Amino acid sequence: MTNLQQRIVTGTIFGVTLIGGILWSEYALACIALFIIIVGSYELNNIFQKINIFPNKIFVFAGNISLFVACLFFALFRDDLSFLGKEILLIFVSFIGFYLLLFAIELFRNKEKSLENLGAVFFSSIYVALPIGLLTISSMDNAGNYNGWRVLFFFFFMWASDTGAYFSGRAFGKHKLFERLSPKKTLEGFIGGLITAGLVGIAAFYQLGTMPLWAWIITGVIMSITGTLGDLLESMLKRQTGIKDSGTILPGHGGILDRFDSTFFSAPVYWVILQLVV
Repeated sequence: MTNLQQRIVTGTIFGVTLIGGILWSEYALACIALFIIIVGSYELNNIFQKINIFPNKIFVFAGNISLFVACLFFALFRDDLSFLGKEILLIFVSFIGFYLLLFAIELFRNKEKSLENLGAVFFSSIYVALPIGLLTISSMDNAGNYNGWRVLFFFFFMWASDTGAYFSGRAFGKHKLFERLSPKKTLEGFIGGLITAGLVGIAAFYQLGTMPLWAWIITGVIMSITGTLGDLLESMLKRQTGIKDSGTILPGHGGILDRFDSTFFSAPVYWVILQLVV
């Protein structure tokens, strides 16, 4: 099977599973999100090891899963302020205890680059768990009801941006966008991605409503910009560590980080937009 055939088969299976899970139920979405967090954390851990940074694996996974659960918790009980008022302090104290314990254990691990090891645990949580957690709770509307289309259109924005950038870059690309990190990206491709993602905003308006048409179009454009930044960030990580792909779990596509690099940067922005505008 050629690489192109692998990409098509893997992309089809992965796309159907993702779309089907999101539309099926909030529980399926949570399972998919947890899978992305666990595998993404594992891949990021391997990337760190390439530059001799060895974060505590147990704390990486425990911290990321805990942060994801905390996102779900706040989404479920955000309207019950009396309940949240009591529990926020407990969660806050628990996270402080978690990181104090991490620091204490690091003292006795006898590893070089202790500060970098500690920083890698924090970075993993902020880079992987928090964005996926915020994207997951973006599925809940203001009434607390699950609406998978809110998450699905986020991915439509991302896919439209990638597709538009690819074809417009191949057809018109002449000026490099950021050659040092991503030699194949062009300014013309970037503009094409902005346009296609903006057009998806029209479909989002008719499917979801809740925001004016212009707001959805601008949201698509913003998602394209942040998605490009996320892609460049992962390119920077891989270039620094000298690897081509973050993993091999998706034949023809690489790893989870390779597929969701734009998501990690865009998801928090998308969540903020939904909170402020919708």
